[in-house]
Amino acid sequence: MSESPAILRRVLAKHLHMLRERAGRSFAQAAGRLGVHHTTIRRMEQGLGRPPRPPDLRELLSFYGADAGEVSALVDLAERASGRNWWDEYSLSESMADCVMLEGGAERIRAYAPWEVPALLQTEDYARALGSGPDPDRWLDLLKRRQAVLDDDAGPLLWAVIDEPVLHWQVGSPGIMADQLTHLLEMAARPRVDLRVVPFAAGPSPAARVGTCAVYRLRLRELPDIVCVQQLDGLNFVAKPSAVTHYTAVLDQTVGKATRRGKQTCLLLERIQDHWRAA
Repeated sequence: MSESPAILRRVLAKHLHMLRERAGRSFAQAAGRLGVHHTTIRRMEQGLGRPPRPPDLRELLSFYGADAGEVSALVDLAERASGRNWWDEYSLSESMADCVMLEGGAERIRAYAPWEVPALLQTEDYARALGSGPDPDRWLDLLKRRQAVLDDDAGPLLWAVIDEPVLHWQVGSPGIMADQLTHLLEMAARPRVDLRVVPFAAGPSPAARVGTCAVYRLRLRELPDIVCVQQLDGLNFVAKPSAVTHYTAVLDQTVGKATRRGKQTCLLLERIQDHWRAA
């Protein structure tokens, strides 16, 4: 699975930050070398916008004391990072674009869902019933393309925990819910999907206070694990190592309350499916 230009920009950004720090150069000094504002250098080191043009990149790398091998590798990386991402055509918000980028670049996704079925596991009818903005067909098309990462043998391993109430709340019609449970059972049978449910009897999930969240481990190990937390006003991304460790620990605690992978999870899903079929 090839990496998206957006992911490659993050890798380039990390190298530029490391080289500038190694050289002991400030943002202002680097900006002065290129004749740009210091915010331009900051954006480069955040992987925002297009990568610098080859002449500017070579000049910056020379200023940082990079050797010939580093210059060649990073110029090549910048060229590969200059392309368009498949999701650019959807005009997404910056945070939603980052979410799609992480899904496509992940080796493993650990997701927790206290309010609704995780997007990567939703059926089209369930997603439509939830509501998908002013252009639902376009949004659902985006969702299908996002979900395609789970069909790729080189795609991410998905580990998802859902609170049982999510599966009892009616979204759309009983038929839509029954079909959604069928889909979850099918997904749970996949070797690269680890689906679990925190049952009513287990009480509140340790991660309930966190809300809907996901921890992404990326294939490119130059990049750190990142947490995406869904909030009322959008998505928030957490990359501070100590915070990521805390989120991961809370998810581990939540797994301790959930059904075991396989038969135990499927039995609970089948029971809820029967409820919706009879409704």
